Amino acid sequence: MPPPHRSEELRFEGCNFFRFRVVYSLLSGRPIVIDNIRSDCDNPGLKEHETLLLKLLNDITNGTQTDISRTGTRLRFTPGVLLGGDASLDCGLTRCMSFYLEALLLLSPFCKKPLRVKLEGVTNAPNEISVEAIRTTWLPVYTKFVLNDEDLDIKIINRGLLPDGGGKILFTAPIVKKLRPVQREKVGKVCKIRGTAWVTKVSPSLAHRLIDGAKQSLRGYLTDVYITVDQRKGVHGGNSPGFGVVLWAETTEGVLYHGEAMSKPRGSADIPGLPEEVGSQAALRLLEQIYLGGCTDGSAQALAATFMTLGEKDVYRFLFGDMSIYSVAALRHLQTFFGMVFKMEDWERLRKMDEKKKAIERVEKEQKEGTGDKDEAESKEEEKDEDEMRLGSTNKVLLTGVGVGFTNLNKLAL
Repeated sequence: MPPPHRSEELRFEGCNFFRFRVVYSLLSGRPIVIDNIRSDCDNPGLKEHETLLLKLLNDITNGTQTDISRTGTRLRFTPGVLLGGDASLDCGLTRCMSFYLEALLLLSPFCKKPLRVKLEGVTNAPNEISVEAIRTTWLPVYTKFVLNDEDLDIKIINRGLLPDGGGKILFTAPIVKKLRPVQREKVGKVCKIRGTAWVTKVSPSLAHRLIDGAKQSLRGYLTDVYITVDQRKGVHGGNSPGFGVVLWAETTEGVLYHGEAMSKPRGSADIPGLPEEVGSQAALRLLEQIYLGGCTDGSAQALAATFMTLGEKDVYRFLFGDMSIYSVAALRHLQTFFGMVFKMEDWERLRKMDEKKKAIERVEKEQKEGTGDKDEAESKEEEKDEDEMRLGSTNKVLLTGVGVGFTNLNKLAL
């Protein structure tokens, strides 16, 4: 529970990072006011997906109050107590269901009862992370902090695409009293690539063309590539046709990265795209994410930073790849709501300092033992250059911080 001196009201402007503001308000117990929500737009005020998120949060809490102005450009949000339990929501067609899942994943460990939420709407949408990608990359990070992951699952019952939706998922999550300390600095090497090529209400042969396109782009990088086919018919395929592929790579240290692509929605002005092109695009996005590196997929950085903040009063260390604007915004909001300030170190500088230290120790050892071969030194130098090429991006950041000691007092005593 937040300390008494943090119950003062916070004020924000604009519609950006709406989820962070309402979710962190619930976790910190601090009421917020958001002014000038799209006040200069032709269609001012809150959008449908934002009001639906408020409705969902109201369903899983008790005592939450939302006061929206007549024009919708001003919101006063007073947080209540996180109850959890069963809930359901028709998410509409304006945003993918992952928009709501992200908020639920951040809140779920701190509810009074385990969450069991049914969502209906769109499971896959262009330019948005899909429900499948959330399940693949967010849940492994979640389980690092939450020891009890027995009932943690995102089940895709029906797959729904734009423009008519028809998707349905079931999200279940456990509750805990405290999050456990996590230190993740080793990335490891990519050992396998897996994926799912999905098709709904189109010929199943397109799935194999998707797989061929993805494997063609991954050829020469890794041989252990296995992509399954998920064909949906009838009600399980939703209301709109389409196809796509989700790929994920796993390292020897259990880190997962993802890349995905899908066809354009029916009725859109864009060309749907050939299945081979869609598969190749997903593979290239996966390779880009592998290059950026870090101990988590780029999309799950905000989840890791939030749980590091809300953990026990212990030291947390997490290696991030190239940080996105969304992740930086998460860090800023964590400082505003919880007073959390991370120590951010340049991973490349730390690595070079460590290598220099090891090189000095090796030279001293060779001089002491009277050994050392010129050819052997050149061979080591070549191996070093090859290893550096495999490290990927040098824009990695090592985040270190001490948790605020957040305790779930809502949890029922057993």
